[in-house]
Amino acid sequence: MKRRALLANTLAVSTAGMLTRIPAARAAGAQRIFDCHAHFYTNQPDKYPFDAHSARYGAERMIAKAMANPMTPEAVFSFWEKAGIDRGLGVQYSSTYFTDNRYLLDIAAEHPGKIIPIVILDATAAETPATLARMAKENHIAGVRFMGSADRTTGQFAYLTDAATPAWEICNELGLSITLMPLGGAPGAALPRVVELAKRYPNVAVILDHIGFPTYSRSPQTFGYTPDHLALADIPNINYKYTTFLIEMLLSDSTPLKDFCEYTVAKFGADHMIWGSDIGNSEVDDVEFVHHALDSAAGLSASDRSAMFYDTAARLFIPGGRGKA
Repeated sequence: MKRRALLANTLAVSTAGMLTRIPAARAAGAQRIFDCHAHFYTNQPDKYPFDAHSARYGAERMIAKAMANPMTPEAVFSFWEKAGIDRGLGVQYSSTYFTDNRYLLDIAAEHPGKIIPIVILDATAAETPATLARMAKENHIAGVRFMGSADRTTGQFAYLTDAATPAWEICNELGLSITLMPLGGAPGAALPRVVELAKRYPNVAVILDHIGFPTYSRSPQTFGYTPDHLALADIPNINYKYTTFLIEMLLSDSTPLKDFCEYTVAKFGADHMIWGSDIGNSEVDDVEFVHHALDSAAGLSASDRSAMFYDTAARLFIPGGRGKA
């Protein structure tokens, strides 16, 4: 790969003047965009109550934000229109509803094809496999998101243990995606187990949220990727979500975004890359961060940009599942 000289930490300034480029509707010939990380929530707690489990984990501020600035379809679609985004995933927001997926499923039913639901469920619950099968058939989900911290005693993530294998098995049978976001400590500690499960269930499209949080300053030579991160590249059904949340972290760590993006694509392949806005969670200028993502990919080929921002997602996230391998 031809690498550009490392950028100075001026990307935020240099792109600020380009913010007026995005029109109200996507210009002819512009890059098609599929948003793989949009969060939806409403300020109607009587109908869609906020989850007490989330509140216990410090989500009170997010609930206050939801009441003041709900991320309804109208709000998210307005952003999508400004940013030239065609459609996207509705990723269940743990900070407001945790595993109560009713609001997401209701609005996805109102906007079929525009919002493709990714639910959150307890990976180890006995009823989860049957629930996933029902949701695939009735609610046309494209996958499930498993997240949370490692057990303090064992150091294991519940959704990566043998207790979660029935959930992985039904996703493998139906061709559903599984999005993983290990929280707390060093997320890289989970990656060897992710490799094991991805190999065992090859019909599951495994999605690594925020690409496993690489930290540039810890290992600039590999743009923050650990050996465990890089070992994932050999597994064909593991995919990598490049998000606003990650870009926020990278910019705060003085990471040269273009070089980071090009290195990442060279290691993992654009056909395994997807992009997500994180609207509803990241508290930034959402349109500005669409620019950061697009500008970081400017040095890629047109086919790689198309894969990263649209084609890979359109292939992976099929309402109801992709079916048997």
